[in-house]
Amino acid sequence: MDIKTYISSGVIEAYTMGILSAEESSILECVMKNNVEVRNAVFEAQQTLEHLATEQAVKPPSHLKAEILKKIQFGNAESSSKEETPIIPISKHRTLVSEKSHYPTWMKVASAAAILVVGWLGYEVNLKNQQIEDFAKNNTELTGKISSLEEINTVLKNSRKIPLKGVETHPDLLAEVYWDQSNKVYLDIKNLPEAPEGKQYQLWAIVNGKPVDMGMYETESDSTIQAMKSVSNAQAFAITLEKKGGNPTPTMEEMYVMGEI
Repeated sequence: MDIKTYISSGVIEAYTMGILSAEESSILECVMKNNVEVRNAVFEAQQTLEHLATEQAVKPPSHLKAEILKKIQFGNAESSSKEETPIIPISKHRTLVSEKSHYPTWMKVASAAAILVVGWLGYEVNLKNQQIEDFAKNNTELTGKISSLEEINTVLKNSRKIPLKGVETHPDLLAEVYWDQSNKVYLDIKNLPEAPEGKQYQLWAIVNGKPVDMGMYETESDSTIQAMKSVSNAQAFAITLEKKGGNPTPTMEEMYVMGEI
């Protein structure tokens, strides 16, 4: 991995939303082809925005539908029912008082429906707020990854790249070591096979003809480029396959790649 282009924290968001210039988009797409971290970051941003844009409307809770139907059926039943005529004694004059409400049936139904609609709108607003919060969280994580890539980019631009090519028994393998001016070493494993269960790749520096332990390569890391131990006056670097946790001396029969400085 050799990142040549500086990626700002807002470039991927602009590219995902389609507001990045054609020239900047071309540069980012070139970086994506050669950098799995940038490619994955763009893919995650696209997935998040597509999820919010194409998400189907959430079905309302079943109890809201039941409440609306109940209110409508109640209104119809009331309007179609026959009123019973009150019995009035002959000897007394009484004014008939209607059992009906002062409000028409359609108004009561409309009021009940309005209350339920307001409740449903509140439910949807809360749901959308949660989605916005989730998006903000994902955006924060993405920004963190971009910041990490920017740091790696700075390191690589100021480091010497040393290719580690496959030895005779593994001619097609490749790794790269980046060695900066402060003697810090970074390892990028290109196409070494996955380490078997209980095994781990170990980096070595050859100093004055002797191997010096430079640390273990962690396959669980989010980044393919990993900081190793520091060293000065190294003449070469090599990678061997060792037991998990490493060995004090390299197993020469398990050497995979090597590169001279």
